[in-house]
Amino acid sequence: MSISSKFNFDNLWSEKSTDADRLLTQHAKYDFAVAYPPFEAVPMYGLIDGLKSKVDADLEKVSIEMAYYPHVQGDESLREFTANKIKNDRGIRANKESIVLCNGSGEANGLVIQALIDPGDYVITEQFVYMGTTKQLTFYEANTVGSPIDDQGLIPEKLEETILNIKSQHGVMPKMLYTIPEHQNPTGSTLPKSRKLEILDICHKYGIPILEDDCYVDNRFEGDPEPAFATLDDSGMVIYVGSFSKLIAPGLRMGFFTASDEVIDRALSVKVGSGPNQFTAYAIDGFLRNNLENQKSTYDKILKDKKESMEKGLVDFFSNTSAKWSSPKGGCYTWIEMTDGANLTEVRDEVFSRGVGYIAGDMFAPNGDGQNMARLCFSFEPVEKNYEGIKELASILKDLKVI
Repeated sequence: MSISSKFNFDNLWSEKSTDADRLLTQHAKYDFAVAYPPFEAVPMYGLIDGLKSKVDADLEKVSIEMAYYPHVQGDESLREFTANKIKNDRGIRANKESIVLCNGSGEANGLVIQALIDPGDYVITEQFVYMGTTKQLTFYEANTVGSPIDDQGLIPEKLEETILNIKSQHGVMPKMLYTIPEHQNPTGSTLPKSRKLEILDICHKYGIPILEDDCYVDNRFEGDPEPAFATLDDSGMVIYVGSFSKLIAPGLRMGFFTASDEVIDRALSVKVGSGPNQFTAYAIDGFLRNNLENQKSTYDKILKDKKESMEKGLVDFFSNTSAKWSSPKGGCYTWIEMTDGANLTEVRDEVFSRGVGYIAGDMFAPNGDGQNMARLCFSFEPVEKNYEGIKELASILKDLKVI
């Protein structure tokens, strides 16, 4: 039987589904809008060698494991490696049973959100925060409130005010605090230990768990990392998320979280399907067991050079303007603010069409502010293009009478 008319789904769509944008991402000549690590240092041959080392060590074991669907928590060997890594790097007590490997840190955050958040619940984040997580919070119908920050991140006394305002205005306590304390996305700030201790006291006082997204900690190129929330608190209140995306490459889609047994059980109860890609896990495990510190130092040297190149451009071409910018000690981003209120959101598309890409601050703002701010990613473009691109950005903004 031949049916010529097109089937109509108009009355069948679920309430949550929308028309997705499947267009390929457009890139400007100077692409500071991305969120990628340095492509020139992605260790492709190292990953291949790491994979080969796992196969050569025990072909039969690897073949049998590949014939199975992965364990719901992911590859056992990589979980063991990850537990040892965060113990050695961050002082976090974990073992292979308390590590859950995920399809990137985004899935880790999503599982925790689903385990804790009901529609209508309130979640506190930084005033400007990673849009991937705010999109998940919106999808699961949470009310996201940004708490004030400065160049060191969350301000403890303002966080307490935010908690009390939610209680006063809505009659409920926030369900969770989500934060990126180390080389924050998008601002580049790092929360000092003293503030973390204050925030832990506040969250204990009001019974609010902390979802700590530590995905940039391996990208520090100046000084030593601050201790993690999860290092400073052993009550089980902190859920710790990490990633191999910024240490190796986002294309691997491998992240993880560690938490108390009860949180892990609840998070896994909302997970659909098995653990993440076993083939990828072999490559990461085989590579990092012999190359972890070298991989860190290679990336960090490149990131430092790129950040300094962008910063020199900002000094040379924005010093006599209303702009101020962050000077991060790690990560991938510089945050720029036009202190006279000049609107970077409304000129973003025009600037892009002229060759410079950035993400305007309102894209990171749960409270709807940030139009006079922008995130500039220095990690992807070559060193010389970071300087040239900032020079071009200044020229375009002058032509548009923004500066």
